[in-house]
Amino acid sequence: MRQTELLSPAGDFDTALAAFEAGADAVYCGLADFSARAFAKNFSFDELEKIVAYAHAKGRKVYVTFNTVIDEDALEGAISTLAQLEEIGPDAIIVQDIGVARIARRHFPGLALHASTQLVAHNLEGVMALKSLGFKRVVLARELSLAEVMSIAKRCGGLELECFIHGALCYSISGLCLFSAMEKRRSGNRGKCAYCCRQSFGQGAGLPFSMKDLRLGEDVRVLADAGIASLKIEGRMKSPLYVASVTKYYRQILDGTNGERAVTVADLETVFSRRTTELHLNGHSEDVIDPTSLGHVGTPVGTVKRITKDRDGRSWLRFHTARALERHDGLQFASKDGGKPFGFGITEMRQAISRANVFEVAAGTDVEILVPEGFEDLCQGTVYCSMSNAVKRHFPVSGFRPSEYPCGIAVDVKVVLASDSISAAAAIFGEEASCSVKGSFQPAKNPGKTYEAVEKAFSKLGETGYRLGRLSLVDGERVFAPISVLNDLRRELVERLNAARDKVRRAKIEAAMDDTPEPPEVSVAKPRKVIKLRPSQTLPNGDWDEIVFSVSPYDDDPSALASLPDARLALPSYNPELDFGRLRVLVKRLAREGRMKWEASDLATLSLLKSVGITDITADWTLYAFNSSALAELSSLGVTRFVASPENGRANLQYLAESGYDVEFVAQQSTPLFISLNKPASLEVEGLEIFRLGRLWITTRPVPRTFDVPSGASVRIDLSWGAR
Repeated sequence: MRQTELLSPAGDFDTALAAFEAGADAVYCGLADFSARAFAKNFSFDELEKIVAYAHAKGRKVYVTFNTVIDEDALEGAISTLAQLEEIGPDAIIVQDIGVARIARRHFPGLALHASTQLVAHNLEGVMALKSLGFKRVVLARELSLAEVMSIAKRCGGLELECFIHGALCYSISGLCLFSAMEKRRSGNRGKCAYCCRQSFGQGAGLPFSMKDLRLGEDVRVLADAGIASLKIEGRMKSPLYVASVTKYYRQILDGTNGERAVTVADLETVFSRRTTELHLNGHSEDVIDPTSLGHVGTPVGTVKRITKDRDGRSWLRFHTARALERHDGLQFASKDGGKPFGFGITEMRQAISRANVFEVAAGTDVEILVPEGFEDLCQGTVYCSMSNAVKRHFPVSGFRPSEYPCGIAVDVKVVLASDSISAAAAIFGEEASCSVKGSFQPAKNPGKTYEAVEKAFSKLGETGYRLGRLSLVDGERVFAPISVLNDLRRELVERLNAARDKVRRAKIEAAMDDTPEPPEVSVAKPRKVIKLRPSQTLPNGDWDEIVFSVSPYDDDPSALASLPDARLALPSYNPELDFGRLRVLVKRLAREGRMKWEASDLATLSLLKSVGITDITADWTLYAFNSSALAELSSLGVTRFVASPENGRANLQYLAESGYDVEFVAQQSTPLFISLNKPASLEVEGLEIFRLGRLWITTRPVPRTFDVPSGASVRIDLSWGAR
């Protein structure tokens, strides 16, 4: 049995089939709502039910992404979706919002919880905090090194860990990107990222934030040996061919395939290829940005020798190909100005020596390709193969016969035959459903065939959402049951089962909706005016009710903290695993010196503060308390005050103001558009300020943003992310 799971993305049903056919142990997919890839095709409930049945029949798994933050007015829809998911029975849901996790844990225990990478788990403290909240698996932050991953794996007490191994990378730390939300009104934390890090910022800056793609290749074995439970391929927006080829590539590596492999790196590059990186797996790397190219390039197959013309005036491109080519393959060339590459399909091809038209050529051949009119001057430098029919043939379209993979809820049916009635009964989720038909039924002429007839009738459940489990037949009087009566009885039993299922579902939804504890009593004499700064920044003039200083053992002189006035101290949003002990020492020392008002940035720092006896704790906006369930969960963990995220819309801000919790609202902020471990390719980008803050690179606007806040609410001015 395989010890390490290979987990593939599935943006739609066909892609899921392709992933399983190529060797995936599991797939992850999303529904139309509450998924961090809102623009993927995604799954309907019916499709999800089918792919779960297919996977389970083959001993594979399906995980459903539920990895967005949830506004209060979307909570009822989220709860209804959780109820339907529990009935379908995927192997886990992948969650970002801890309010959703609380609801699932308390009311839908059939759903195992996996913590999304959006929860920024980057140290053992954060991982263990998620374990205490009921998560069975944690998807680690992409930015971790192998040493950090191994440190967490050794000490996480058997909790499953998942790591990304291949695919597109966000420039910002996942979960800590506000660029799309602030600049495009499309929040990445709500599944609608506008991919601002891929955009050009002018001729001088180029693509300063555009990340190379992650490709760990053979190094995935090291992660497997370290005890990582699941190795994850990114790409729910990608095609079935992409997912199948990448899955097959890693299946070969993990299985230790000897000899020539069916799928090579070059094959992958014909399907989709940006330049690649291992990110920080083997130590911090500066070579992670590709500032000059964007999108699919292809795999290099040769260099342009020359362009010639035939007697008909047609142009032919000559080069020596390192890869077998055939008609209708795609060729591509780099743009002269560093923009998107361009290309064309092979319509005619000939060997350079004989000039005889051929359908295919072998690797190592001098070949001439017909160039479309107007493209002659663009065919320069390296020739790339951007589409290979040979690779496509390696992954034929997967077939699916629904009849081979019966889905729906299995129900055990009991049928009782008597001379004056025929009845049927079943139970669903503990709720009984029964019906009967009165009549005068004659003795059966061939009672040995009665069970077969009853089973055939009650197996015809079609698209009802049910399938026959065990059939129990009571036929003491050995009567004949007409098929028409049995069919009518089956249809009525389905209606009763639907009513019973809906009753159970409604009860669960209502219980979850009602499970909002009363907020703790809050004593705020008047709305506060709070300012947050770094210790090195100058305090603006003003009548401040509280000052919050952002402190860190990585970028401040710890001895200088003693000179700070009485204030709340805020912990960093990213704390490396191997250096977390330094943060713990700092917090303990300052607590002994009487510093007892603190601000947590994530679950790890919240757990740390509680462990040293801090009781006055604010949750910064990075903890994303958007709804009543998240507020209740964080409150139960010791949070006494909340800072509303700048991503909140007006309606949700008003809800938070009226929630009964002590909430501060950001009125002005040097909003961090990107929070990253990666230095951009250019620090000079028009309209932006980019600077180093401790171990992070921050991108913001030169002028702080202003935000609307609810009337009469406590407000916060947050300048701590500003360059000065």
